[in-house]
Amino acid sequence: MKKRKGQALIELALLFPILMILLSGVVEFGIFLNQYLSIMDAARNAARFASDGLYYESDNVSDCETTRDFYRQTVCLVNSELRQERPYIQMNDNATPNNFLDDYLDPIRGDDIVVSAFSVSDQQIKARFPDNDGWSYASDLGVGSGTPSRFTNADVVALIHEANAPRTGYVLVEIYYHYDQLLKLPWITAFVPDPALLYTYAFMPLSSAEPTATPIPTPEP
Repeated sequence: MKKRKGQALIELALLFPILMILLSGVVEFGIFLNQYLSIMDAARNAARFASDGLYYESDNVSDCETTRDFYRQTVCLVNSELRQERPYIQMNDNATPNNFLDDYLDPIRGDDIVVSAFSVSDQQIKARFPDNDGWSYASDLGVGSGTPSRFTNADVVALIHEANAPRTGYVLVEIYYHYDQLLKLPWITAFVPDPALLYTYAFMPLSSAEPTATPIPTPEP
């Protein structure tokens, strides 16, 4: 009996480190997945909000309460969505650590939000706004040149190929977010970078970007 107990203790001692490694990996991955889903939901809700907007509206107002700028309003909604996940989502506290209501994704960390609008006709991109790289939140804040869109026009055409719409518009919201590992255990950081870049996007119809049909000239009476 004593021999069996001793054998069980040895087996437990040998297996315990492996079990701890597996358990810590599950915990870290669970937190990682939760943050990724939060980022994904923010992108979808922002794109859904932007789909009713006017892509050509612009101003130099940075205040989310008063700006009518299409791109800033979209970014403001992303930040508003992610504030609800604080403190799990890493954000800049805007020098007010006790107030989450003005926090925002921090481009200094490499985080960014990129918004693009497209006019599509006959399964081809007729126009892209504001340019091929998209409107970058980091660039708007003056943090470098911003992060370019990962989507080329060919990528967008591939996404809408099955829609078979003769004329339509689309809005694309992309979020770049750096996930800081919570446990920071060496057997995880050895294989997964810390911070790890999370990327997600949402693609929604945008009626205001729909290209207008060329008017047929009216013959002179």
